[in-house]
Amino acid sequence: MNALELCFIGGGHFLKGELDEVFEELSKRIKPNANIVVVPFATDISKYDSWMSSLEQGFANISNVGLTLLHEDLSKREMISRIDDSDALYLIGGRTEKLLEIIEKKELAMSIKSYPGLLIGYSAGALAFCKGCILTKDEDYPESLVIKGLGLVDFSVEVHYNEASDDDLMSLSNERTIYALPDGSSIFYKDGRIHKKVNDVISFLANKKTIV
Repeated sequence: MNALELCFIGGGHFLKGELDEVFEELSKRIKPNANIVVVPFATDISKYDSWMSSLEQGFANISNVGLTLLHEDLSKREMISRIDDSDALYLIGGRTEKLLEIIEKKELAMSIKSYPGLLIGYSAGALAFCKGCILTKDEDYPESLVIKGLGLVDFSVEVHYNEASDDDLMSLSNERTIYALPDGSSIFYKDGRIHKKVNDVISFLANKKTIV
């Protein structure tokens, strides 16, 4: 597990410049001519093109970077081949449970868990990396819940964080460490620890809230 290199992105909009600092940090870790495979399963197929356009903009400052979409219609063998040939995986946002369901259906979990390159998770993608995926109460979820994730790390993250979720996060922090990521914030994990953060990150542990 310690060999994994992960980036957790809390959310944010490219056009508003909210992700500029996150992608500046990513550009230090992704080499020129890299092939990045985009895992879009958390969202609807109708949104694939707009996601790819946004990511092309986000990665434009890296020389000759290539983006390959891991389309839902590909076979398991084709998906694993594309993953194996890539330098980084980017799991986009949407619904975490949908993302995890398709990963399980296509039997991709082992390929992701043993991936030697950089794993980048945006919003729902970031949640999926965790052992316990926290889905806090909002318009999509009437009550907060925790679902089983890929288990790449023992801690959990809260994405699109705002203080309205503090009570729920405090309660859930009795069983786990939670890193809350507002839009435009991210954490980078390598060698079994968090070694870099971008912008504000808040931790919740044992009913205590702390600025990281």
